[in-house]
Amino acid sequence: IDPMLVPVGTRHMGTDMYNHVNADIFAEFKKATLAVAASAFNFDAFVDAMAKLNVENEPDTFAFVCPEDMAKIRKALKDDLKYVSEFSKNGYVGTVGCGTHLYLKKDATPGEIIVATREAVTLFNTQGVEIEQERDANIRKNSIWSRKYYLAALTDATKAVKITLNA
Repeated sequence: IDPMLVPVGTRHMGTDMYNHVNADIFAEFKKATLAVAASAFNFDAFVDAMAKLNVENEPDTFAFVCPEDMAKIRKALKDDLKYVSEFSKNGYVGTVGCGTHLYLKKDATPGEIIVATREAVTLFNTQGVEIEQERDANIRKNSIWSRKYYLAALTDATKAVKITLNA
């Protein structure tokens, strides 16, 4: 029997739970009702999305982008980015349009970018994490379960905008 089985298994349980919670949060962001139709993922599209958020001060906004769309953004912004030091060093595109931070998300839908603020989605934690274990000594079997009780909800639909490409 591998002595690292339990520590590695419980670490994987924690990672899996974290990924599951993040997937639920992202699913709530995808429910955004405000929308901007754009001909390209360029600076103008992000500025229009920020205008839809209708906030007095420019908050810290972020955007979830799939890898294919990130390539389109880099191509669309090539002339605007040539003087940005981080881009000239390593091709980094970290912010665009009013300081919106771009985050690559492999499970994001191609042709759709979600621009939002933190206030859009709330994670309601009800009990935190529970860990249970059981041991059957006769067959030397250990079972460990983990649960997290929470609810992710789109609580402010005015703080999330969906940018979609025109067909």
